[in-house]
Amino acid sequence: MTNVIGMLPSVSVVVTTYNSQRTVKNCLDHIMSLKYPHEKLAVIVVDDGSEDETVEIVKAFPVELIQQDHKGYPSAMNAGIKSSRGEIVVIIDSDIYVSEDYLTRILDELKDPCVGIASGYVAVAPTSHFWAKVIGFEAEDRYDQMRSKCVDFITSTSTAYRTKLFMEVGLFNEELKRGSDEDLAHRAFKVGWKIVLSKNALCYHDWSSLSLRKYFKKQLLNMVYQVKSLFRHPELLGGKKQHPPSLYIPLVLMFLFILTPLWLLINIAWIPVLSLLGLILYHLPQTMRIIRKHKDWSMFLFPIVFNVRYVAWIIGIGIGLFRETTSR
Repeated sequence: MTNVIGMLPSVSVVVTTYNSQRTVKNCLDHIMSLKYPHEKLAVIVVDDGSEDETVEIVKAFPVELIQQDHKGYPSAMNAGIKSSRGEIVVIIDSDIYVSEDYLTRILDELKDPCVGIASGYVAVAPTSHFWAKVIGFEAEDRYDQMRSKCVDFITSTSTAYRTKLFMEVGLFNEELKRGSDEDLAHRAFKVGWKIVLSKNALCYHDWSSLSLRKYFKKQLLNMVYQVKSLFRHPELLGGKKQHPPSLYIPLVLMFLFILTPLWLLINIAWIPVLSLLGLILYHLPQTMRIIRKHKDWSMFLFPIVFNVRYVAWIIGIGIGLFRETTSR
């Protein structure tokens, strides 16, 4: 048994927190329940200047706590990576609850020396919150539709990285307050590292604090920083496996629909009607898959309410383009 443990890689789990008092205890409870030798596992919590009870909750756990002024998510991840020990760094967001075998299943993927990044299947934590289900179920469906575990992009939500990957491509870009995980994954992918999504490594995302206002703001800001990332990596305009070019279709349809006053003014009323119909039909297959899987009939509203994302994206694109063109 000692020899088996000696062959296992040393792992540092990095949890970043910022005003996470609602979820951090549950997050750390699940991490402490991971089936992995404790002598091979270090847990580092980086608090990014929380103003609630987060730090007090974290102090009750046997973890290394790093506190810093509020500098943003990439800075907090980098602080944890710099303090990590061992061959593997696993970043877990403070609203993620991992399953007991999550780590062993993720590490199975890293037995392939060409794999530099591996992430798990992110399911929706049990919730009755409508917006939480809308957003979470859509993300689950994108995972479900992926036929290959090899991907070209993965979020840092609950993801394992080889330490030597950071030595080769650098840490997270702290100038990118959003999208820094995409930027790092793309840099790793370009130099030949494989990125893997393991559907057997299960974790749960607690979306329950998400509201329509928060979701709209998050999607808007995501697109602002996406534009910034596209200026750095224009080849990403071709899309990614998780976000294929077909996502441009509803974006164009929503843009046409937003111009409804113009179409009415020039007496072309059929354009907004067809645009709205196209938006609903575009999401219909996904809606039916979600309803079949979760048996949740409220998801019949999905094709309508999910268009909030495209409105936010269009505004975000406008802001992002303005910022990038005026700063050059």
